[in-house]
Amino acid sequence: MKKITFFDWTIQLQANLTAITDHHEKKMVILEPSIELIGVIWIDENNELQIKPTWDCVITIDPTNRTLTIRQTEEVFGDVYE
Repeated sequence: MKKITFFDWTIQLQANLTAITDHHEKKMVILEPSIELIGVIWIDENNELQIKPTWDCVITIDPTNRTLTIRQTEEVFGDVYE
């Protein structure tokens, strides 16, 4: 897992995922190797963390430690197409 700081949150990403952050807009997009969008994370006007996942990722939230863990569905549930 890769660890990335996103404001006062720690984002843990599956090793093959890529994060692109726009600090001015307080947004981060998560991409898989084929450049497919996995999700968008942002801090809203009330300073609350917002998440828009896609169907093929699992996001675990630990509010106590302010940590998000993002993994592809296949890593969590296995390859459902086998």
